[in-house]
Amino acid sequence: MINQRTFVTSLLNMNSFSVLLLLITLVFLPVLNASAVSLTVDEHDDLNSLTILGLLAAAEKDVQAGRYIEPTGKNAYEKVKKILEEDQNNLGAARILAKILKINIEALQTALNDGDSIGAKEYLKVIRKINPEAIAITEAEKMLDDQLEAIPEDVGKTEQHNLAGEMVKIPGGSFLMGTLEGRVDEKPQHIVTVSSFEIGKYEVTVGQFKKFIEATAYLTDAETNAGIHKGCFSDGGGVDFGQKEGLSWRNPSYTQTDSHPVVCVSLNDAHAYIDWLNKETGSNYGLASEAQWEYAARSGSTTDYHFGNSKSDLCLYANVYDEVAKDVNSYGWRHAPCDDGEAKSSKVGQYKASPFGLHDMHGNVWEWVEDCWKSGYHDAPSNGTVYKDNKCDNRVTRGGSWYNIPLGVRSANRYWYLPTYRSFNLGFRLFRDTSLVVTDNTQQN
Repeated sequence: MINQRTFVTSLLNMNSFSVLLLLITLVFLPVLNASAVSLTVDEHDDLNSLTILGLLAAAEKDVQAGRYIEPTGKNAYEKVKKILEEDQNNLGAARILAKILKINIEALQTALNDGDSIGAKEYLKVIRKINPEAIAITEAEKMLDDQLEAIPEDVGKTEQHNLAGEMVKIPGGSFLMGTLEGRVDEKPQHIVTVSSFEIGKYEVTVGQFKKFIEATAYLTDAETNAGIHKGCFSDGGGVDFGQKEGLSWRNPSYTQTDSHPVVCVSLNDAHAYIDWLNKETGSNYGLASEAQWEYAARSGSTTDYHFGNSKSDLCLYANVYDEVAKDVNSYGWRHAPCDDGEAKSSKVGQYKASPFGLHDMHGNVWEWVEDCWKSGYHDAPSNGTVYKDNKCDNRVTRGGSWYNIPLGVRSANRYWYLPTYRSFNLGFRLFRDTSLVVTDNTQQN
């Protein structure tokens, strides 16, 4: 497979004339190939005319449902093709083809802008099916065509991708970890150098976790009342906080869909999920160290958030305790001076991505990382590896959540819990690194 960053850069560097020519050709070539002849009943016998009208209506429904060229026998393209075999000048059919092209061209452009070669491959597949000659127009488009052809047809359809979700390659580098003006446990600010790694574009979702449960019948710590807690910690609607027996990832005290980040999962549950995922995929997923996590969250920034220091801009990038959450939940503490549109957790990827292409690194839900809690960075690893000590009673969480004030969702912010702890606003994000090393340290924090 080609390098995704090189692939996207090549596309985005195309000159404006080439892009315009490409779009014009894609959208209008099928229409130009068909004469502007309207379908009228008297041009065919009644049965054929009615059949064509019915196929056009059915094809329109397929387009609305996203059934452009699949599934076989139940897609818009096959219906339109059948019409054109009967009437090669049918304008209604040509218009449907143009509509399919327009939808997929726009989706292709978005995928390319986001660096999503998997999505680009799927959209291009539809475009080529409708008009096989659409891309090879100039030398620039021919080069683009060759690059896209290099992406295997099965990309995005592997079991590993389906189970783990999209991972983002983070380049290695050095950064200043911690803060100068933050809490004591965020100091001293120090230089850390990390090797390249992959981290989940999104937090692990309810839908992903559900596949694990269905495959293994695993019971989470919340469901077995493991440790010193029963059930899962609940926000109690802003009134009755505390551990509630019966609450779990299935019902964290508020409504979620398969696209929301899974919560009410302990560190033990996250490890169990990852163990299963690695067996299923033959890969080496894990949890990031907190240094790797902060490096990814910062995305090259030195500010409170990867986009700067503005609290009023938080709602563009994060789900935090904001004006709408204040109105609904009435927790009584300071809120972000903006409206992110959500009072509880939000579907993953709903807000703008970081420069590294990651979503929800600020807010939405807290995320487990692999480190033991250390109340400060004295003697902390400088190579980005996981910190462990002999006790390791408490483990680190990062990122803050929809429940937290702006101070709590900064890149440097950190907290800790017991490995069996679970909460309505605590989940995790996948990590993958072939050179993962654990740094042992027996000194007291």
